[in-house]
Amino acid sequence: MLTRAGLLATQGHLVVPAGDLLAMAQLPVDTFVEALLFKILTDQREVWLAQMATTDEVRWELVPYDVATTLASTFEDVRERDALLLAAARKVDLQVLQEFGDEGEQAVLEACRTHLRSAGMTHMLPDVAQVSLIDDTLGYDIASPDATGQRHRLEVKATSAPPDWVEFFISRNEATVAQCDPRWSLVVTRRDYDPTIGEPFMRVAGWLTHSDFAAALPKDPPVDGGQLRGRWTSCRITISAQCLRPGLPLRRPNEPG
Repeated sequence: MLTRAGLLATQGHLVVPAGDLLAMAQLPVDTFVEALLFKILTDQREVWLAQMATTDEVRWELVPYDVATTLASTFEDVRERDALLLAAARKVDLQVLQEFGDEGEQAVLEACRTHLRSAGMTHMLPDVAQVSLIDDTLGYDIASPDATGQRHRLEVKATSAPPDWVEFFISRNEATVAQCDPRWSLVVTRRDYDPTIGEPFMRVAGWLTHSDFAAALPKDPPVDGGQLRGRWTSCRITISAQCLRPGLPLRRPNEPG
């Protein structure tokens, strides 16, 4: 198990620990065991683990017997086992979404350029910009004109949710920009499999406006006499795929807005 996780390597007749394992071995024993289990779970990125990322409860029927047995022998409190598994599941899911992120932005960039080419507006192609490469805190990823010359700000979110659903993380800053800018849209991309080329590809699944998901955004709790304050910074949105508007939010000449 340690070898599969890259924590042990065989060199001739020797079994050599990796740097990560040596570093973790300096921890107190109970913390070492917890850190070791977490690393093994997240590095292997099993499918069953990713399926738990969207829930707040562990579906133990999905957990392999050897993993469940190991956790039961390590944590007496079932709540601690649940917390470790859910934390690992969310880390794996976030890693996958981050890997999808640039691929999704590239798919939207090409879709914007295709929109302009099909409308005969090739002179506008240089105006399609991936601004996230310069600053990813502006509240959008891509700036693009449509065929009428109107500028749009597009926030790209890749989803790995089941086909009937869309899930994505949105920051408070993105939500604020979305609320204030009528030309802001959230474009959802999804990875599909193309049997003709035998490999997966990223496609544009549709788009949303701020009003489509505003009701799901958290609300800051009221200030409790100045003693307790809370402020949301990021949240995960789950929305039916039926809410997606088709294509891109880019208009052609003489097309109603």
